[in-house]
Amino acid sequence: MDGSNTTGDSDNVGNTGLDSATLAGVVSTVITFVALIVSSIQLLYQYYTNVSLNALGARNCNERVMGPWAALTRRRWRWTELRFEIIFESPILFVAPAFNLRGPVPGRHIWYMDGSDRSYKETRTRLPVDSGSLPRTTAVRHGINVEATWVSLLRTLQSMERESGKWQDMIRGAEDCEKAPHFSMRTLAVAVQAQTLSWDFVPNFKKPFATTTICHIVEMAAMLGIYWTMWDSSADRYRAEGNGCILLGSFIPEQGIVFTLIRHDKTVFRENRLIPHNSIKRYCFGFCPTFYFLDRDEFVWEKEESRRPLDPILPLLKLGSRQEIAETLLDIGCSVQVAEHFLAEETRVAHLFPVVFDVLGMLGKTISVEGYCFRVLPNPTIFRWDRRLFDTKRLLLVFKEHFSTVTELYATAGGIPEPLLSIESALGRLSFHLEKPQVKDYSPVLLDCLRATVETIDRYLRDSPGDHKSPSETVVLETVSHHITSIVADLKQRPSWLIDIFPFSRANDGTNERNFMAFLFRFSRWAATHEYKDLGAIQQNRNAKSKMIQERWTWRVQQTPPEETPAPDTTLEMAMLTPYNHSPWRSGARVRDVTWCLLVFRMLCWLHLHDFHRDDVMIPRSATYGSRMPVYIT
Repeated sequence: MDGSNTTGDSDNVGNTGLDSATLAGVVSTVITFVALIVSSIQLLYQYYTNVSLNALGARNCNERVMGPWAALTRRRWRWTELRFEIIFESPILFVAPAFNLRGPVPGRHIWYMDGSDRSYKETRTRLPVDSGSLPRTTAVRHGINVEATWVSLLRTLQSMERESGKWQDMIRGAEDCEKAPHFSMRTLAVAVQAQTLSWDFVPNFKKPFATTTICHIVEMAAMLGIYWTMWDSSADRYRAEGNGCILLGSFIPEQGIVFTLIRHDKTVFRENRLIPHNSIKRYCFGFCPTFYFLDRDEFVWEKEESRRPLDPILPLLKLGSRQEIAETLLDIGCSVQVAEHFLAEETRVAHLFPVVFDVLGMLGKTISVEGYCFRVLPNPTIFRWDRRLFDTKRLLLVFKEHFSTVTELYATAGGIPEPLLSIESALGRLSFHLEKPQVKDYSPVLLDCLRATVETIDRYLRDSPGDHKSPSETVVLETVSHHITSIVADLKQRPSWLIDIFPFSRANDGTNERNFMAFLFRFSRWAATHEYKDLGAIQQNRNAKSKMIQERWTWRVQQTPPEETPAPDTTLEMAMLTPYNHSPWRSGARVRDVTWCLLVFRMLCWLHLHDFHRDDVMIPRSATYGSRMPVYIT
């Protein structure tokens, strides 16, 4: 019996009371259970990170990235795939009149950004917080790029409306003017619609994106005072800078054209604010409506109806490239020789300012909006607008001096035409504001007076008010073409009145304005009213008179002591008193002379009523106008 007990005890392992087979089973069970737990944890982790939260989708759809838009992010269970789908909302931005009711997403509300607290809330944009003056190093310390740049874009657009509105109310209040028209009457505003997206169909974006079109991104950049320095559509490289912002764009495979906004300094929206007018859309791409052009969407609030579009000879000026400028000059009626002058990059095409701004001032439609103090337009030309050489106020005052001589001659001849009497009356009203140095260029009273003056001139040129019969569009365009021809003839010939005899300087004493206005009344007016065969004939007349005036000036200087050297005004008086050549007058010379006076006066008023930023130069992109190619803002 003792032997049998010894054999039974030997099958047990230690003091466990378990045989080796049972113990092995227990250990394997424990190991299996631990492995099951570890595997389950790994499975849950993978499920949570890659399936449930849809990887980076849920992480980047939070408030730090999207701001208040993150409140609309949610998870939707997909039974067919046993996982959650990330659903979020992001904005679609577009530019339209504030009374427009159609958006890219049918059935969704359209929110127009007007800078009010309500608009901030509707567009899910944080209200501005005045944090005081911070050192510039703060931007470096807080330079972590977490927030989506379209959130910053929304804030900047709202700030544009808020700050410019406060500034305008202050300016108009200081001059006891009525408040500006209600925002709902604007023909240009930035609109926002919410779009619902699934992160499953976001093409390789790390953050939620906003959507717009290539033409609307250009228009919004212009509204913010951001000017393009690179526009290479063949390589899809875009860059714009200005007003504390940088806008970068490029093509990314599987995504498309993606833009990024960088705020690197403070933005200012005061007198540099763009005019809120629908024609801005065309100006951004080098197209300028003439005063003969009537938009199909133009709305008359008094009559509550849309105007009928006209069918003019030249509805639009195309000034976005040298080729387009040359084609426009040919459409106006200039010779091929004059048009080719603008094709060569080395030729001079400017007097006080580039010649294309003469065309724009004479024929361009008035963009300035009644009730607003804003004057800035996108530069539709490839030439820079630099006002350091002249003052538009002084140009108008000098024009008044020369124009009084014209009216005296007409009065002596038997009677002053009605349009010239209207110019004389308008100059009398304007002089009250122009002669006061404290009156700013953006004075609402001055702008309202200029706007009414240009409207009156347009009626004489187009609508035949009262007993006056307006010149035909052909006569108007011919007068503009003769004006341009006279300037090109001077720029091509030596000695040149504008370059050699009376070169422009940076002296702010009115000499530049007097020289330029004397040239217009002496040579441009002659070209508009007299017959000549070609550009050589007008050059011959101009050159002969320039030499005679230069000889007279040299003789006067030699006969006068140095301390009593005659002033430039004396030379200009000699130029004005020099008799014309006995060239034949054009048929209807009186009508053409009146038309010339109307157009030159309109040009000066228009160029003061509108302004362009010195850094804004058009990079040819006319083919992009109206393009609805989608682009993304990350």
